Amino acid sequence: MAILGVLAAAGGGSWWYVKTRPEPAPAGAQATAKRGTFPILVTETGTFAAKESKALQVEPEVFQGQLTIVKVTEAGAVVKKDDVLMEMDTSEILRQIGQAETEEQAAQNDVVQAKSDLDIQLIDNAIKLEQAKSDYESVQLSLRKWRELEAPKAIKEAEARIRESENALEEATRGLEVLKTMQAEELVAEAEVKKAALAEEKARTELEFNHLSLKLLKEYDHPLEKGRKENLVRDAKSYLDGRAAANDALKLQKESGLLRAEGSLREKRSHLAKLRGDVEKFVLKAPVDGILLYGDPQQRWNQIKIAVGEKVWAHHTLLTIPDLSAFKVSMSVAETDVNKIQTGMAATIRPEAIPGLVIPATVRKVSSVSVNSRPWDESSTGKFEVEMDLGGIDPRVKPGMKCKVEIVTDEVKDAVHVPVDAVFEKDGKPACWIVSGPKPEARLVKVGRSSADFVEILEGLREGETIALYDPEKAK
Repeated sequence: MAILGVLAAAGGGSWWYVKTRPEPAPAGAQATAKRGTFPILVTETGTFAAKESKALQVEPEVFQGQLTIVKVTEAGAVVKKDDVLMEMDTSEILRQIGQAETEEQAAQNDVVQAKSDLDIQLIDNAIKLEQAKSDYESVQLSLRKWRELEAPKAIKEAEARIRESENALEEATRGLEVLKTMQAEELVAEAEVKKAALAEEKARTELEFNHLSLKLLKEYDHPLEKGRKENLVRDAKSYLDGRAAANDALKLQKESGLLRAEGSLREKRSHLAKLRGDVEKFVLKAPVDGILLYGDPQQRWNQIKIAVGEKVWAHHTLLTIPDLSAFKVSMSVAETDVNKIQTGMAATIRPEAIPGLVIPATVRKVSSVSVNSRPWDESSTGKFEVEMDLGGIDPRVKPGMKCKVEIVTDEVKDAVHVPVDAVFEKDGKPACWIVSGPKPEARLVKVGRSSADFVEILEGLREGETIALYDPEKAK
């Protein structure tokens, strides 16, 4: 079995592993141990991609829902700027536009109604405020009139009645005295005297009544009337003040309703305008000249099916137009190799579809985050994306072509080395078969670094010695 890989151990020694060659070297094949330099490579399969690409997406502002492809240009087609590349079914968005137009008209009607409600409220507020002012002024005038005219007049009238009663009593008293004198002289009858006495008593009662009326007026009726009228003034003033505050509240309520209606109208108009703008985005046009690719070449594991009738989502890359003037190569590197690769390292690119073509390249970017190539398989290992800039390009190269990538990660200098097919396992240790006599002889060797083609021999072999590329024991 030929050794295909040798790794240096941390302690300065080495350990190695062997793997059966799928096609062992034929019996009799030989090689010569040489001293010189050989590179250590990381070899992977890569993919050509444009260094810069234009990704095309349907990017509506407000439309939500899946999109149905109704027209699409064939992948690989050469397109010119402004060519129509893809069209989406517009039936759903046109339905949404119709609904939005209805909602906008309803919002306009709400604004008209809100303005009318505000105008009516302002008129009603003005009428009620004017009535409240009039009522307040009326009760103020009523209080003033009562205080300045009616109350003094009533007092004076009561006092006048008292004076009249006093005069009447005084006159009745004199008349009674005269009649009593005349009765003593038997000039008048007793009936006349009694009549005069009754008249005098009536006048006295009338005077007492008028005094009581004045007292009632001053101590009860006037204070009560004054309080009543002052209460009317206070109530009218409170109502006037409250009416102004109520008017402000009602006005604010209607103004708020108008603001809400206007805000809703602005939202409806904005939504409608954005929907109308979204319709135009249902047609994807070429932003530049180039070759049309489906999906995103950088996400080969997550490609979207592109065909007429297929449903897709907005804000996903549906088409890509690469810039064919500059290419890069992307590849996925295993976890065991990623730390060997650094930016600036030299690489060699060999397109699989163009035999014999070799393109120099330089590592430009090494991802620091792994991506699981088989996310459904928990046991699968992660891969790290590596990108390379090309030193030149051949017009036959197309985006998506596969290529073999060899990155020079190290170089073994001035070392005795042999082909990997010359090192075998013998008794659990590495050995070479030396061809120096009638038959090859096995010799244990100490191996160092290795590449896919050569193994460094640290001990056990000299430059120029001939070794077999086959195991004589198994060739018998």
